[in-house]
Amino acid sequence: MEEMYNLCKLSTILLAKNGYDIDWQYGHATWYGDPYGDGSDGGACGYTTLENTPYGSKIAAGSSAVFMNGQGCGTCYDVKCTYSICKSEPTRIVITDFCPGGIYCSTGAVAFDLSGSAINSLAVPGQEWAMRNIGTYSIQYMRVPCEYGGQNVAFAVDAGSSPYWLSFAVKYEGGPGDIQSVMIRQSGSYEWEPMQHNWGASWMLIDYSGQPFKGPFDVQIVAKLNGHSLIAWNAIPDYFQPGATYNSTVQFLY
Repeated sequence: MEEMYNLCKLSTILLAKNGYDIDWQYGHATWYGDPYGDGSDGGACGYTTLENTPYGSKIAAGSSAVFMNGQGCGTCYDVKCTYSICKSEPTRIVITDFCPGGIYCSTGAVAFDLSGSAINSLAVPGQEWAMRNIGTYSIQYMRVPCEYGGQNVAFAVDAGSSPYWLSFAVKYEGGPGDIQSVMIRQSGSYEWEPMQHNWGASWMLIDYSGQPFKGPFDVQIVAKLNGHSLIAWNAIPDYFQPGATYNSTVQFLY
């Protein structure tokens, strides 16, 4: 028992040192979209399909304090409520959209607009309708590491990409989920080139040399929460297909 206690204590210390919450915070929430669905199917982060993917349908749009102009895309939270019809266990959600207005999101404070699937998950079985009918909620939340069960970081190449303009959305980033910066290295080069934040979870590289890009491409990601970084070697092939998604062989742990 003492060994298990020390292990849990060490885990808590590790999480705290790396920027995650170890105590419940207080915030507010609403819900939107299909009563049983995944909100806006990708929303302002540009993930497109959510249901039946590692993101799942328990997602949320975040206020500006959570969305962070797109750098908050992919962050994960445990949320719970304290009404009589609420489950005691929290629900894990992923930020996939922006919540710009409304009674709570417009204040600039931490607020979540939950998908129907997520709000249903907060309720004890049989009370989902009653939970949705409340409409606005006082909640508790905790920033937690994202976990995708064996899925590595993936890069969804924009359908408009070409040998002179490469844009992709970073998907399924574990650990922090957020991104401070992205750099890319072309084949045969020793130099890392900074990519520009495009929108949501999308980053882009523009060719100003007049010469086409040369892959395969290595991609370096630095997390915003705690500065952790990884390099996805040969993440995107030379003759990449616009609209294709390429899975890497690496993942953040925390």
